[in-house]
Amino acid sequence: MGAPRDVGRPALGFGSRGGGKEDSIGMDKKKKAADRAEQLEQLRVTLRKWQGIEDGSVEHTTAILEKTQNPLIRLVMEIIRQDSVMHKKVQQAILDSLEKESFSLQPEELADIWDLLEEHDEAEAEAIRMAEEARRNCPLVIQRQLLEYLIDDERKHERLMGHLEDFKRSLYPYA
Repeated sequence: MGAPRDVGRPALGFGSRGGGKEDSIGMDKKKKAADRAEQLEQLRVTLRKWQGIEDGSVEHTTAILEKTQNPLIRLVMEIIRQDSVMHKKVQQAILDSLEKESFSLQPEELADIWDLLEEHDEAEAEAIRMAEEARRNCPLVIQRQLLEYLIDDERKHERLMGHLEDFKRSLYPYA
């Protein structure tokens, strides 16, 4: 038998109430919750700043469009402007999901449209094949670069459709 423990102090490795591992686990959960809240607040701050950058991009591209009649420059500026508008819309959707109503997706919502999504995915794949063929056969630099832009954009659509496939897998883990 060892010397008696000082009753006024908690045993080493336990919380101040002497509650054991439960206190430590509770503190870990509280710290994780606080860390998560801090991360989400930083995400909100970042998204709002980013929206300001997108607003600036819309203003800049609009100003450039007003100063040029060059069809190529106008096309590029219109692409960038439209992308900036969409970026801001997505950023706002993320903010709304954090501040108002979170995203939700029910299995039947995907099931109801899955055949249409698969058809669309096939069309996207065909568009990529056609664009790659057009790029291979295009001897003109600017046109080839624009085709490359289209290919990249179609591949982005494929990735987005892949995200829906990932969502489906998470809803139907055995599918």
